[in-house]
Amino acid sequence: MTPKEKDKLKLEALRTKLSVRQTAMSCERSLLSYIRTACVFVSLAFTYLKIAAFDQFDAFVIVMFAIGFFFLIFGLVEYFVAKKKTKRLAHHIDKEFLSADESFLEEDDI
Repeated sequence: MTPKEKDKLKLEALRTKLSVRQTAMSCERSLLSYIRTACVFVSLAFTYLKIAAFDQFDAFVIVMFAIGFFFLIFGLVEYFVAKKKTKRLAHHIDKEFLSADESFLEEDDI
C-alpha cells in the first residue's frame, strides 16, 4: 500500500468516526429537547393548578401532566434505542471497515 493510499484510508476512517460521534451527539440533543418539552408541560400544569384552578385538580392539569410524562418517556426510549443502534454501527465500522489497516486505529493519529 502506498503512502498516498494509506493517508486516504486514514482520512476516510477519521470521517467515519466523526460521523458516528456526530450521530451520538445528535441523539443526546434530541433527548435534551424531549426533557425540555416535558418540563414545559409539567410546569404549565403546575402553573394552572396554582393560579387558575385555585387548588382544584382539573382535567387540563391531568392532560398536561400526561403529555409531559409522555414526552419524557418517549424521549428516553428513543434515546436508548438510537444509542444502541449507534453503538452497533460503530462496532460494525470498527470491525469491518476500519480493520483493513490496524495502524490508523490508534487515537494518536486522530
